[in-house]
Amino acid sequence: MDSVSHHVRETDPTLLRLKLFGQMEAKTLTGESVLPVGSKTRALLAILALSDRKPVLRSRLAELLWSKRPEDLARASLRQEIHRLLDALSPIGVEVIDVQRHSLALKSALTSVDAEKLLTVSVRTIDAVAFPEEPLLGELAGVDPALDDWLVQQRRRLSAHLQNVCESAVQELTDSDRVEATAERLLKFDGLNEIAWRARIQLALHRGDYGRAVSLSDQMARVVEDVEGHVLSPATQKLLASIPDEHTAGEPVQDAVQPALSGSNSEVTSLVSVRRPDPMLALPLHYAAQHSSSMEPQKIALVFLAPSCTDETLLGYRQSLRDQLELMFVNMGTFDILSIADISSPDSVNAPSIYQSLGADYVISGSLRAGQEDGADNRLILRVLDARRGGVIIWGTHFDFPSSGPDEATNSIVAPMQAMQWSIFVAEARRIAARSDAELSALGMALRAFMLLLRHDCTLFDRIGFLLERAVDLGKDDGAIALIDALYCYIRFLNEWGIQAESVFARGLKSVRVAVSLMPDLHAVEVLLAAYLMYEPGSHEAAVSVARSAAEDISSNDSHHKNSPDLRMVEIVLNLLCGEMKSAAGNVKKLLENGYRSQLLELLRPVFMMILLLGEDYQKVISMGRLASGLYPSCPSSLVYYLVSLIEVNDFPEEAQQVRRHLLRLAPDLTVSKVVSRFPFVETAQRTRLTEALFKAGIAGE
Repeated sequence: MDSVSHHVRETDPTLLRLKLFGQMEAKTLTGESVLPVGSKTRALLAILALSDRKPVLRSRLAELLWSKRPEDLARASLRQEIHRLLDALSPIGVEVIDVQRHSLALKSALTSVDAEKLLTVSVRTIDAVAFPEEPLLGELAGVDPALDDWLVQQRRRLSAHLQNVCESAVQELTDSDRVEATAERLLKFDGLNEIAWRARIQLALHRGDYGRAVSLSDQMARVVEDVEGHVLSPATQKLLASIPDEHTAGEPVQDAVQPALSGSNSEVTSLVSVRRPDPMLALPLHYAAQHSSSMEPQKIALVFLAPSCTDETLLGYRQSLRDQLELMFVNMGTFDILSIADISSPDSVNAPSIYQSLGADYVISGSLRAGQEDGADNRLILRVLDARRGGVIIWGTHFDFPSSGPDEATNSIVAPMQAMQWSIFVAEARRIAARSDAELSALGMALRAFMLLLRHDCTLFDRIGFLLERAVDLGKDDGAIALIDALYCYIRFLNEWGIQAESVFARGLKSVRVAVSLMPDLHAVEVLLAAYLMYEPGSHEAAVSVARSAAEDISSNDSHHKNSPDLRMVEIVLNLLCGEMKSAAGNVKKLLENGYRSQLLELLRPVFMMILLLGEDYQKVISMGRLASGLYPSCPSSLVYYLVSLIEVNDFPEEAQQVRRHLLRLAPDLTVSKVVSRFPFVETAQRTRLTEALFKAGIAGE
């Protein structure tokens, strides 16, 4: 994104504009001053302005403004100040303060506050905000001791927020000029900030300006010398040691990386957090070395904790369940799994931030609960906590197993694990939704493409394809990216009846083969390869061989494979290859009944409609079609299956005509022969039946 866009001037339509830095101001839309005269009245307005637009209790206002008075007298004084404030603001002509019996609040739609813009600034908007050079509400000092303490807290809050945003910007931005400018701003109000100093030195090294790197390190050393007792962090010390002298200036320079963190659990809370690069964002220029291509791409990092348990009969399952879940994600090959011992800390509130400091993005935790009645199943509760957001739960489910142990469970634990994987992917894609494409890493672009693919909108195919082309080019060794590209090509192939269909299929077949080679333990990729081979002339036997091999691997690796979604899907492919369409439809129904619904299954819904159509379950296809046409009106393939089912049932002629018209608006060149060409794996009689239904629906033959 061009940095100029960050400086676009915005208009302010609010009726009351408050300035809290330096000399306090309160002006109307026309520029008329409505600032109250008395210091208490101004302080009342300031408190409301810095309350984050939340109601402030009258009791709290009285405490801040009259801390030395009895409560009844303070309340009476507050009532008088409220009247004075409302009188001062009366020229506005509209009530900008919401006065309730127990609280007051500044109406957000009618007012603007300069400090609020700083308190809500983010990495993306930091360039558009000027840092204040005057103190916050300096004129209100001495109004009341409680107010003085409150002002100190507000100034610290503002300073901490700006520092955090600047530090994030310095570590996340990819434009070197913006990184340099932000680092300099950061040093203006925190001259000892090592993140800013490191960024400036790393930028100089990245540009090959070793003289400037040495000069900056000398400047930092002089600043540090003036502060007694200050010790540079290991990351800064390592960076300074990496600066080449005149004899090694021509050799490659390696960037300072996150230092190894060690120590007992009791020492963990004292560790200094060193931010690892965001796996969703392009590697910042100041972080990359001159030969950054040699650096391994970052993946989403997970930590698995042993489930908590208070029942002694279940304690023996804690570690085995943790190990089982951890190994499943290791075999998926799409995450970095950190082997970190559980942190035994009395302050469990800070546990997520501690794990984040150790490099984790998400923490997988859970709890074991015994069955409440004799013979009732025990339950494993699973949760995914976002370490970067203070432990917010982004996903959760449960897995039941009998008292004889999880190895005797009737359901496969693979199902919740797959749902967890795709939920994490979706959470990451949503987290970066406001970022521009240029800011994203290869994985970030792939997950953005996956989110767009979930919309089932054929008008987005070109944009999705472009994102994935860039992602595949940047992440050639990332199996997850190859898998998402293969899924995109498969879905597009089923919705593409033009001249691009052949090239889309070829690209997808190439990507799925790459994904199989990069993730050999992920059975879902093998299933997708078998599905591709169904459509390739002369590859029928190869498709059967791949599917049967996947089925054998699943059965040998998962003791509860009967309800494994991977096995269900491979059985569906085998059913289709063997002409057992009703059995395929039956397996689709069982797969859709799976309680652990993942975004992958949602993506494949149109495919499931096609299989149910081949199994002649027309009512189910019609039901799914009605829902799909409302949720995803721009998905041609689901409309085709929906239309054919309506024709076969022959009970809804008007509905069939509406679906046909909508389908032809999306795909005006659609013909019967093009649709039937997507069914090379079905018998001639069934293709003939499809042809007759499409002709009856009013679709052109050629």
